Amino acid sequence: MAEPTETAAKKEIFYEMLWDCTQCKTQGLLGTSQRHCPVCGAAQDPKKRYFPQEGEEIEAKNHRFTGIDWHCGYCQTPNSAAADFCTNCGAGKDGTKPVDLVVEKPIAPPPAPKKRGWLWWILGVVAVLLTIWMALFSSKQDVSATVTARNWQREVQIERLTPVSESAWCDAVPHGAYGITQSREVRSKKKIPDGQDCHTVRQDKGDGSFVKHQECTPRYREEPVYDQRCRFQIKRWQVSRTLKADNTHHLAGGNSLVPTWPTSQLSPQTLNHTGERLGAKSENYELTFQHQNKTWNCSVPEAVWSKYQNGKPVTIKVRATGGVDCSAL
Repeated sequence: MAEPTETAAKKEIFYEMLWDCTQCKTQGLLGTSQRHCPVCGAAQDPKKRYFPQEGEEIEAKNHRFTGIDWHCGYCQTPNSAAADFCTNCGAGKDGTKPVDLVVEKPIAPPPAPKKRGWLWWILGVVAVLLTIWMALFSSKQDVSATVTARNWQREVQIERLTPVSESAWCDAVPHGAYGITQSREVRSKKKIPDGQDCHTVRQDKGDGSFVKHQECTPRYREEPVYDQRCRFQIKRWQVSRTLKADNTHHLAGGNSLVPTWPTSQLSPQTLNHTGERLGAKSENYELTFQHQNKTWNCSVPEAVWSKYQNGKPVTIKVRATGGVDCSAL
């Protein structure tokens, strides 16, 4: 004996759209049951259809969906898709267009609070002041000044291999690590399906009725993924000391007005000593200008610094805000 087949898919339930009569202003008329206004007889206007309030839907009993209504091209009367001729004027269906469907609008978020008038006033004042300051900053004048100082400084870092504490995932521990210990820690997280978030959507069928269906999106939860974390000791090149030279005192000897790099004997590598190496270098060059009782300092590249001499008069550009334009040197 054959097994009984599964029941057919759940039958779609139709509900009444509502519409308001534009002639006599009667409201809340039914979309499928009242194709004409029961008060004045005016034909239903599909543009006036709307969804009822949630929980107040009225089922369209025994409704049979035949398609979207069509507009008569002559009298604009809406007709059922099953009708071949207009029920009002008798015109044919050929060349007509279906009525527009009503799209349910999502619930709009609450409007943002209006900004206070005084806030706009403050912002306007700030914008004006900023504009004035930018104008003063860009405005410059030539000033005759004297070079009163030419300072320079150079530094060289000396590095030494030093034990440091570090950590890494155990599958990425660097070569040379020692004293390794392990612990179990969260390395990442993975998303696990955790049901669905569903909401009801109402769909206009275009013939005075609508249906409801569920739209769902997957929901996930996060779960930790554990792995082994290693902590260890490893030798890294670290700055052990810094050599400095400047125009007042420098290790190279000679004329302090000529920039030179500091030098020093590096510790050699021995059985119990890792030795030293030269690290990063840095340099700074500064010019000091004086005009009457005003003094300005400029940090400049060495090529610019070398063009100026102490006691020599120069022309510099000074901004209306009081600062010197060092980029113009």
